[in-house]
Amino acid sequence: MIADPRGQSIAAGEILVARHTDPGWIALFSSAGAIVVERGSLLSHSAIVARELGIPCVVGLSDATRWIVDGEVLTVDGASGKVAKA
Repeated sequence: MIADPRGQSIAAGEILVARHTDPGWIALFSSAGAIVVERGSLLSHSAIVARELGIPCVVGLSDATRWIVDGEVLTVDGASGKVAKA
């Protein structure tokens, strides 16, 4: 989980989990295998950028940063809006 994107990086293919995003997160999006964000909708920054980059994304997943453990293996289905622990 990342609270502030400044000075952060993620390995290629890792799932980016955040409370919210804004344009300052773009550098991290390009490496992400999927994106999960607590706040937002289909028209939010996260969803729009992920669609443009072809990255699976689920937005509006309440408390995701609390129940997803750093390093945990997940399946993210952007089409259905589901995130499952593997």
